[in-house]
Amino acid sequence: MPVLPALISRPLLDAPAAGDDGSQTVQQELAAGLPARIDLDGNRGLVLALPLGVAAAVLNADPTAVVFDTGTPNPSDLTALRDDCGAWPRLTLVVAGGVGQTVPVVLGVPARLAAVGVGVVEVTVVRLVITAGTLRSPGRFGSRIAFRWRDLTPAPDAGPPAPVGDPSIPQP
Repeated sequence: MPVLPALISRPLLDAPAAGDDGSQTVQQELAAGLPARIDLDGNRGLVLALPLGVAAAVLNADPTAVVFDTGTPNPSDLTALRDDCGAWPRLTLVVAGGVGQTVPVVLGVPARLAAVGVGVVEVTVVRLVITAGTLRSPGRFGSRIAFRWRDLTPAPDAGPPAPVGDPSIPQP
């Protein structure tokens, strides 16, 4: 039986593990209700909101009923089109009290959020579950979010560190 060349039959490299690109993982229970503020660092944060437009359905629903879950494809039948009238959560970047860009939550797709025209953070949602009770009031109804984020702020233009002396002369 012929064998493929080593160049083709070489095993594939593993994908980089989470955090190898400088990202940080955040997991948070949404016990304070929506919209929810999620702090990234001292200056930046995200606001998670879910615009519904119809409050009566949420008020009449069981508090533990799942309104949005990234673990369930939308729609569950992949040949059907997504419900454009359905609830779709959004993340908004807040930097130093100023509102930045807003993006829809899409599972596993990195979203770059900017404020004042500069790329600030990249967010990749790993899991999001929102229940009807979280939309009505604060409380533990099983809503949670998990995502990875990394800083995209450019480094300061300070250049390389200043030389300490002649590198060919050993230091005492």
